[in-house]
Formats: sequence, C-alpha cells, structure tokens
Amino acid sequence: MKNDLDKIAINLRRKIIKLCWLGKGGHITSSLSALDILITLYFGDILQFNNQDPEMEERDRFILSKGHAALALYNVLCEAGFFQWNSLMTFCKPGTIFGAEPTPKIPGIEGATGSLGHGLSFGVGIALSAKLKKASHLTYVLTGDGECQEGCIWEAAMSITNFKLNNLIWIIDYNGRQVNGRISEVMNIDPLDKKLEAFGFDVVSANGHNYNDLISVLKVDKFNLPIKPRAIILHTIKGKGIPLCEDKENWHGRVPIEEELNIIIEQLGITKKDFEEL
Repeated sequence: MKNDLDKIAINLRRKIIKLCWLGKGGHITSSLSALDILITLYFGDILQFNNQDPEMEERDRFILSKGHAALALYNVLCEAGFFQWNSLMTFCKPGTIFGAEPTPKIPGIEGATGSLGHGLSFGVGIALSAKLKKASHLTYVLTGDGECQEGCIWEAAMSITNFKLNNLIWIIDYNGRQVNGRISEVMNIDPLDKKLEAFGFDVVSANGHNYNDLISVLKVDKFNLPIKPRAIILHTIKGKGIPLCEDKENWHGRVPIEEELNIIIEQLGITKKDFEEL
C-alpha cells in the first residue's frame, strides 16, 4: 500500500503546483504539509465514503478546518473520483466552485471552512448529533498548529471531552510555521500534548509524512471506540516535497514567479512539457 500512496503523492504534488500556477492563488506550502495526511485518510482504508453518493448517510465526515490547504483536499477528492480534473482546472477562475477555500458546493465537502478555529466546533456538532442518533459514522477534523492559538479551538476541545465525543478524531498538522513566522516565536502552543491530555484527550504523535505511522494512528474501529476522544499530533514539514519552499519563510499563500516555478518543476521530477500537459 505504501508504494501506491507514494505514487499518488508524487502525482498530486505536481497538480497542486499546476493549479496554483493556473489560478494564481492558493496556499501550496500549507497544502503540501497536509497532503500525506489526506492521502492516508482517503486511500489508506481509513474513511468510509462514496464518490457516487457524497451525502451517503453512513459516510464518515471529514472537515478541513485549515481551509487554506484546500488545494490538497481538492486534488485528493478529484483523485478519489468525486469530480473530474477538467473541472478542477477552473480553480480560482471567475464562476468556479473551486475557490481558495472549500465550500459545500463541492462534492465531498461537508461545510465551508477557512476562518480559522471554526472547523473543530463544526465537528463537535456533527459528532454530538451522531452520538444522540446512535449513528456509527466517525468525524475527522484536521486543524493547523497555528490555528490552535484561536480561543474557539479550546472551547471546542473542552466540549469534545465534556460530551465524551470519542467518535471525533482531532488531527493537528504540526509544521511549526504560520503566516508571520515560527509558532514558537509568535504565540507558543507547547507543550501541546500535555495541554490536550489535561483536557482529557488520548494524545498520540506521529510522523505526518510516514504512511505506516499515519495508518497506525488514524485507523479507528468505529464499533470498538476508545474510551477517551483522540487527538493526533502529526509532525510535518511545510512545503513537503519541494526543497525550494520546504520549511522556508515567505512562502505562505504565495504563488511562485516563473523562475521559481522552473526550479519547482525540476524538483518535482518532470519536464516543463510534462507540467504543461498535466
């Protein structure tokens, strides 16, 4: 399975850059940080979904709270068969449904996100509703680490453990950076694991780019749920897979210039012609 997931990642990194370049928008480094996590969720036998019936009642719910990583989610959903690549190539063009941040107009998207901090509370409502209905589906929420500076994140965290929402899995993409610098220098959130444990979470950490690790921590038996709600801290690299922008300053939400694009294409292991024909 790992080789299959690696192949998907190589292909989707190229497509993330392609869409950013065509649409002159999007957040490529934040998307690359989260890409391996999303690939594992959708192709690692974690999420239950139906691309022909995106609103199937038994589906697991996934919420991308860090909505600026939409390019990663769009490409994963496209690869999973929710819509066609030709449609996705309208990204950030006039009249498109594929904006810089996701909305429920797009097949496979549960709700609009992008205003940071709100997605976890959205997940709380979905998971609580499922508990009350005795529904078996799970809710996965992916937040950023900088997003954990938002007060509403901690209100949601308190609600998750208060209502014993062990059917909600909170994933934190911990790449250590935010728009204006390193998180440790802007507003330190550490020790994040100890804080979440104090709230009552079962906290696990893993390498957010290792598929074996990801499958191990993300897989939950919905018919034998853990006693405590799970929070998963995944250590990632912003811009993963492209050395030019890996863990670099000034790449948050920026479209590369042509000189940078040529370097990126080379680092992605394809020719300019191959890139243009994607």
